[in-house]
Amino acid sequence: MTLTERDLVFGDIRVPYRYGADCLPELVDTVAARLADADAVLVVADRQVKDHAGRLTVPLARHLRVETFTLDAVEAHKTLYSVQAILEYATERKLTRRSAILAMGGGTVGNVAGLAAALLYRGTRLVHAPTTPVAAFDAVISLKQGVNLPAGKNLCGAYFPPSLIACDLRWLSTVPQGNLHTGLAEMAKNILVAVPGERERFVRAMTELRHRPMAALRELLEIGIEAKQPYLVGDPHERGPAVVFEYGHTVGHAVEFASAGAVGHGEAVAWGMLVAAELGRRRYGLDQDTVEAHHGLTALLGLPEAGDRFRRLDRAAVLRALTADNKRGYAGCAPDEVLMVLLDGPGRPVRGEDGRPLVPVPVAEVMGALDTVIRGTGARAASGERSGVPR
Repeated sequence: MTLTERDLVFGDIRVPYRYGADCLPELVDTVAARLADADAVLVVADRQVKDHAGRLTVPLARHLRVETFTLDAVEAHKTLYSVQAILEYATERKLTRRSAILAMGGGTVGNVAGLAAALLYRGTRLVHAPTTPVAAFDAVISLKQGVNLPAGKNLCGAYFPPSLIACDLRWLSTVPQGNLHTGLAEMAKNILVAVPGERERFVRAMTELRHRPMAALRELLEIGIEAKQPYLVGDPHERGPAVVFEYGHTVGHAVEFASAGAVGHGEAVAWGMLVAAELGRRRYGLDQDTVEAHHGLTALLGLPEAGDRFRRLDRAAVLRALTADNKRGYAGCAPDEVLMVLLDGPGRPVRGEDGRPLVPVPVAEVMGALDTVIRGTGARAASGERSGVPR
């Protein structure tokens, strides 16, 4: 496959996204050209992708000075402490205002390195080189760079545009199969809330992952771009209509945070979408076909059963994380409520009083829906019930 050249638009900002399969030499040339006037680049890489990083940094070092900072990309490291460690390393290695930071890894690395780039000298150039589906198809298609605080997920961050996004789809194919599928939960979310008409295209690409991985990954990436771009052109900070992409994240983030990362991001968001569907059914008459579509798409991801991991979740920690959700303040919300994106039909978010796709829901009701989903999915598994969506 040849290198595809697309530009993402965030308001008046244009960000080049370059991607293809087995295109590393072209990507190196693209990064080098983009950083032609840089005096150095600090590559912040997930330790798990050090082989990919080496194949990028060695030829890149022929063009400019390369420094490397490795990070264990676990949820516990998505913190200001990691950001500070990167900043201190950058200054020790004499990076300047002309330097750049290149983030190579999944969403955790992208967020930590992205926030470091936003803060170093009040902003140095940032290049994203995503190596996971959740990063390539969703996280980098955003200006948000954020980390966690002890109270909850993504409570500290900045809006900061990268100068370039560069992805070799071959990197994504090396992710373990289970992580590959759960990482595609963000894509299922985009189908449910933004482009329901692309459901068959998404299902077809998912079923082709094993036999035609490069073509399927390209198709999934392009669905991700096409779903988000119309919203981000006019809402680059995702505070208005683009809040819809928080679907499944209120409960998902709470579960992920309360589990200390034992439940991964993609899996947690998938469970969060099932809870949102149950709440949509109860509160706004979401039809059963759409509820079943949620279960069908999440089943397609090969999610592990909730089982004991969910029964062992600290409910008090989940409650605390829900009430600290970072959407609080966008609209009126009582102390015992949380703002959520809910649907009353495929691609039809319920609008709050201010027109945003956010509505307040009592936390007790959210926890009740979570319990219902956990019991219901367990019953489905026990009975051998299968979704109508092909696997």
